[in-house]
Amino acid sequence: MEALLKLALRHGKCLLRDLRMSRGMKQEDLSDGLNALGLIVSTKTISKYENDHQIIPPLTMRGICLVLNCLESEVYEWPK
Repeated sequence: MEALLKLALRHGKCLLRDLRMSRGMKQEDLSDGLNALGLIVSTKTISKYENDHQIIPPLTMRGICLVLNCLESEVYEWPK
């Protein structure tokens, strides 16, 4: 049971790029949308998220979901 719980708290591949592109947005558009919410997130940082070089912080995740009109569970692959 403990092993299953640990697995449930890990995420897989970041799906942000596909999600963003499905909304017809460039990284600059997402960055601008986040900046409008008061979250200063550069296109370089968005690239790091999309390439799994950096984990998206919770507040930024919430902002991404507001800008892209999606659920947090859609931004990463999650174990089943």
